[in-house]
Amino acid sequence: MTALLQCTKLTDGAVSVETAASSMRPLGARGVIYNVPLDISTDDLVACLASQGVKFVKRFRFKSSNSSELKDSKSVFLQFTTAVLPGEVKIGYLFFSRETVCSETVTVF
Repeated sequence: MTALLQCTKLTDGAVSVETAASSMRPLGARGVIYNVPLDISTDDLVACLASQGVKFVKRFRFKSSNSSELKDSKSVFLQFTTAVLPGEVKIGYLFFSRETVCSETVTVF
């Protein structure tokens, strides 16, 4: 395996070898916060939470029972730059403690 990773030429063509782990971005800790007001956009959330180690935000969506239209929910998925969830996150005047941050999340993509 090591010899294959160090290979730079195969027959007459040049090759570039990269392991799957090095090509994937590290995930970091993931969590969900609840009851985030709908008037706060995901762009605003990223801007507000970047200093707290958040690198990605996605608002959960759902279909209402009387319509097939997708609507935003008050639950927000967060991906952090660190491997450990923080004890709290602050969005302006809103404060979300560890009780409202779930460490066991499901895949949302």
